[in-house]
Amino acid sequence: MSHHLDSPTAKEDGRVDITDVYVFAGESTDTTVLIMAVNPLAGEVSPTSFRAGALYDFKIDTNADVIEDLDFRATFGEPDSSGIQRIELRRLEGSAAAEYGSNGKIIAAGNTGETISIDGGGRLWTGLVADPFFFNLGAFGQFAKLILEENRFDPSVFDTAQNALAGHNVTAIVLELPNTVLSTETMQLWGTTTIQYEGKWKTINRAATPLIQQVFIQDDHLKDTYNKSLPREDVAKYGEEIAAFTAKVTQLAGTTTDPQAYGQQVVQFLFPDVLTYNPQLPIGYGFAGRNGRALADDTADVILSLLANTPFSDRVGKPDGLRTYFPYLAEPNSK
Repeated sequence: MSHHLDSPTAKEDGRVDITDVYVFAGESTDTTVLIMAVNPLAGEVSPTSFRAGALYDFKIDTNADVIEDLDFRATFGEPDSSGIQRIELRRLEGSAAAEYGSNGKIIAAGNTGETISIDGGGRLWTGLVADPFFFNLGAFGQFAKLILEENRFDPSVFDTAQNALAGHNVTAIVLELPNTVLSTETMQLWGTTTIQYEGKWKTINRAATPLIQQVFIQDDHLKDTYNKSLPREDVAKYGEEIAAFTAKVTQLAGTTTDPQAYGQQVVQFLFPDVLTYNPQLPIGYGFAGRNGRALADDTADVILSLLANTPFSDRVGKPDGLRTYFPYLAEPNSK
């Protein structure tokens, strides 16, 4: 799954396990929507709430040095008897954007499930929704096993065409902001979750590009390390692992004459692990260009095709119910 249950630490508490991050144009063309979905299988393997005291951060780099210059940070209180939580949204700038804690100017406050106005323009919504991601997870598990254990490339395993996330829910934080408050024409975005553990702040998850860990990194320990590191470290720390796995797949598939060189090209395509977005350009996540990430983008097909160096589909399409208006995500599935 995109970032669902992606590492041993993330699995300990789904409330701080990021499933996906999205960025796209809002209802008004002069606004940008930022979405962080967390809590895979919400209500099934973990509560349908956010973790009280955890930091949910939208990290934004405004000058292309892969260091956050702006941060929108959401924090939550304990759920009341009805499951409603108090939320505060802060804006942090400059060096403060890389710091932990509850610093920063509060720009919005209210309760989960409400549409909350943001100081300076924009709106905020948080709550339970249907999982927007779509992926044939079971088939990919078979596919990877055949690659690793039998040295066999077999795309036919995806003929099942089964979306593993259908019928399940996540919790989400949805921000819609005027482009003028983002302080840049082109931004680089990633999301993080952080908790306090034994008196220190501990990063649990970071996410931007979908499926990097699930598709390209097969070592669970390395997945944990990945979540705790910074995007600017990606090539040095994880490039070799991703290039090697890509080379193995393309060699078995026979789709390139130089698998090692292609593996290095994929590393450069994927890293640093951020979503780049310019509101003046068409939205889309594909080989022709990547600008933001919309809810309906079939990123699984893009990533699988990149891995195999050939057109490749998991044969699963977007779920029903996605809305064209705020907060854009589909109503939660009933259980």
